[in-house]
Amino acid sequence: MVIVGHEELKEAVLSCIKTLIHSCFTDVLEIIYTRENASKIGQGILLSITIGRFEKSGSLRINAVETVMALCQVDDESNRFDTILQDQVADIIMLFLPGIVSGLQEIAMGSETQGHKLTMIALRAWGRVLTLVMKDKETYQDDIPSLSDLIKINNENINPPESFPNVKNQSELEKHLKSATRNKEWFSACATKLNVLIQQLYTLTRHSHYKVREELIENIHLLLTLCPRNMKPNIMLLIEYLISLSEDEFPVVRDKAEEVLTAVNINFMRDKNMRSLVELLEENFYDLLTKLPRIIRKSDDNDQLSCLNQIAGYLKLLGEQRLPRVMMSAPHVNRLILALVYVSEIDCSNISLLQAINVKDLDDPAYSYGTHLWRRFKFIQTNECEAKVITICKYLGEFGDLQIVVDTIFGLMFNAPQHRKELILLLNWIIYVPIKDLSILPIYEEIVEFYINPEFWYPPIETNKDIPLRVAQGNVVQCCLLLEGLGLIATNLKRNYDRLLLKTLYIIIERAGSGHSLISFVGTQTLEQIAKSQEHNTVGDLLRANVDYFSYHVSIKLRRVERNPNVLDVVGVVMKYSTMDVLPCLKNIVEDVLLQLNSSFQKRNSYAFLKVFYTFTICIKNLVNSKQVSTVHGQSVDTKTESSKIIQSLSEYYEAKKVDEYIDDMEQSCEIKEEEEEEKVEVEMNEEENEYQADSIEQEEKEKNPPPYIKMIEDVMKHCLHFLPSKEIQKSLIAMSTLQEGLEVLANWENQLLPIVHLLWHPLVDRFHDGNVLLINRAWQLLNTLADVSKDFIRSRTLKQVLPALSKFLSNSSKESYNKSSESIYKFTQTYKLQKELLSTLGQITKNLCLHERETFSVLSIAEPYLNKHQNPLLQVCCVQLYKDIADYNSDIVWVKCLSIFNSKIKKIVPDATFDIKDLMIAENISTNEYFKNVHIIMKYIQDKTSDL
Repeated sequence: MVIVGHEELKEAVLSCIKTLIHSCFTDVLEIIYTRENASKIGQGILLSITIGRFEKSGSLRINAVETVMALCQVDDESNRFDTILQDQVADIIMLFLPGIVSGLQEIAMGSETQGHKLTMIALRAWGRVLTLVMKDKETYQDDIPSLSDLIKINNENINPPESFPNVKNQSELEKHLKSATRNKEWFSACATKLNVLIQQLYTLTRHSHYKVREELIENIHLLLTLCPRNMKPNIMLLIEYLISLSEDEFPVVRDKAEEVLTAVNINFMRDKNMRSLVELLEENFYDLLTKLPRIIRKSDDNDQLSCLNQIAGYLKLLGEQRLPRVMMSAPHVNRLILALVYVSEIDCSNISLLQAINVKDLDDPAYSYGTHLWRRFKFIQTNECEAKVITICKYLGEFGDLQIVVDTIFGLMFNAPQHRKELILLLNWIIYVPIKDLSILPIYEEIVEFYINPEFWYPPIETNKDIPLRVAQGNVVQCCLLLEGLGLIATNLKRNYDRLLLKTLYIIIERAGSGHSLISFVGTQTLEQIAKSQEHNTVGDLLRANVDYFSYHVSIKLRRVERNPNVLDVVGVVMKYSTMDVLPCLKNIVEDVLLQLNSSFQKRNSYAFLKVFYTFTICIKNLVNSKQVSTVHGQSVDTKTESSKIIQSLSEYYEAKKVDEYIDDMEQSCEIKEEEEEEKVEVEMNEEENEYQADSIEQEEKEKNPPPYIKMIEDVMKHCLHFLPSKEIQKSLIAMSTLQEGLEVLANWENQLLPIVHLLWHPLVDRFHDGNVLLINRAWQLLNTLADVSKDFIRSRTLKQVLPALSKFLSNSSKESYNKSSESIYKFTQTYKLQKELLSTLGQITKNLCLHERETFSVLSIAEPYLNKHQNPLLQVCCVQLYKDIADYNSDIVWVKCLSIFNSKIKKIVPDATFDIKDLMIAENISTNEYFKNVHIIMKYIQDKTSDL
């Protein structure tokens, strides 16, 4: 028994024991470590073990373990190179081995809260004591068994021999102490019993502190190099720990484990009748693959990572020399691939099948799914485990036979189609390794051919009675994985991918323009990877370099657009990344479409062709806008430079004038200067006149010869005019959208714009009398753009032919929106959307058309009902803003209108000499009036605006 408390006393006793042992000479130690003194040594060890197990003080427990090491002659101050003394000590320590190793292991396996230092020192003591006692003897060198028997012996249970009898009394104890020897039977029995303790060391391979794991490797190294024969039932278990640690996240641990594995393999190779270590691991590797799916699906994250570390360690240990041979065994390679398939099973339940029905911007962050957030696993929950699976695949591609792996995966894709996604994912990871030899390029070509096979490339991604939601979601992920695979292959092959470019570029562009946002996102990423692999800076550069290739495919497929609906997606992507130098290609496509649209045979495809027109018009608009921005920027720089020149000239002139004041003959110099100035002014006037004439001639030539894209836009708009009055709503809507965008392109080309306006007007006016509110809304947006580009050119016609219809609509619909709250479902109706659009843009169109007072007053009267406080709140806000916008244009007429509303709807205004506008702004009894709040806001806005002036 050890007394409770008194930690200082215990510390002193332990220090005393260590000092006594360390102070002894070798001849004294030889006298101490005899069987007669064994019980006394045992008492010291038991005391130290007990203190190390049960005390709370960390320093005291560390001191106790160090004392055990000193008593066992295995600490750093002991002479561990004196083999005779070490053997004598081992013959004594063997008597207490079970208690020592179990006690030290209990300390080492304690909670991590005890600190890593105590765990390290206990583990060091455990390994050194065990090595001391179990060290192989030279006398048994000829009896070294083949390591091929190690796996069989690993699970055998050897009954304890008579050297471990039950001690009943003191005499039997003395007899046992004198008779026990370390012979072959004793080693065998002891190693078998130690197997239970060594299995528990598995926990330390996952210890949070890397120094503990490093210490574990050091002790395993001792056991494997000094006790390979006596510890043979535990050899394979210790090697598995090393294999797992060879994939540790810390380089110092990983490198140490790899170094030990190499050293152990060399030692085994040196022994006669022994095969290399890797030969003995093949069967264990197969067993581990069998257990892998169960461990991954039922264990926690740490167990998953540990098991994956073992798999990766096995592959790295087998290496480039042995792994291809292992993979020649069909059961091994099949088991390996299927195990990885079960591990990396993908969860597709979060994949949306919603299509983007509008023309989307691929740069919009709304389509950014993140790098791989769409790829979720069912059983892998941590990034570390995913990274380890990727590492395993990397080892397969780097060390294994790539052809065997590819053939096996291809076979499984046909035999196990339910795991096709996982197999594609694994193959993508396997082939993404550095290419050492160009002879394997045919394998990559084979993979690309397999990927772009229509059976795999075009799976159904929409649900129907035959395709449930789960299957459609899986097919979307499959499409993304195939795209990702092509991107990885391109990144890996770099310039060598050009031989595959013409086979894959068109279908990848097709995917980048897909209506499904996730497929489009991954397709765009793949295009970027291919562009980078071909040493292009952008996707646009890639497309320009291959413009002839895809323009040919587009033209061919547009002629049978009903069979190739995805060609419209290609057109969209191509036009998105186009620049001015690609316009000739786009011109050919558009002209081909125009030609086909005139054919009666292609009338059924007219909507598809209209989509091409719309995409083309958007493309030209973006290109023209970017060109104008750069031009304006250049002009501003030139202006600034010119201004600087003028200022500098004026400064020089001022300095010269100051000097001239000191010249004696002032009058003569002044006369001469005046003559020179007059001549200079006359020359400048002549130059300005000539420059003006030159600009006028240049402007006339420019108007006569507009750029080719203007003529293309003009032709497109003329064809769209035929579909403006169409009874098919979709065609009419997209025709109006195209016309709206085209008007902005022609804004600066009056000779081309005005004829289009004349042709456009009558079919556009008819749309305002249509019963479909959606068509009226789009027609109004088109009219708004028309007013913006042609200004008062359409003022008279708008007032006579459009405004009455809109007045009628706003008047009738104001009754529908009456008493509708902002939370009402009414805001989702097309009627509400048109009301909001009209009220939001009437102010701007009033300015664009330069309306006179009477016409402006009519516009204000049309919107008047929406100042009522019972109207939808959002419509009230839009109406108030309308009045403010018009007030910025003509505040007097808005003021008069507000007074009119006040007089008729709120309170009669008395026209006498005492009238003061401030009286109207006092709420008093009229604050509850339906119109007062909004009218008050508008009048206050005008007053503030006037006072600022």
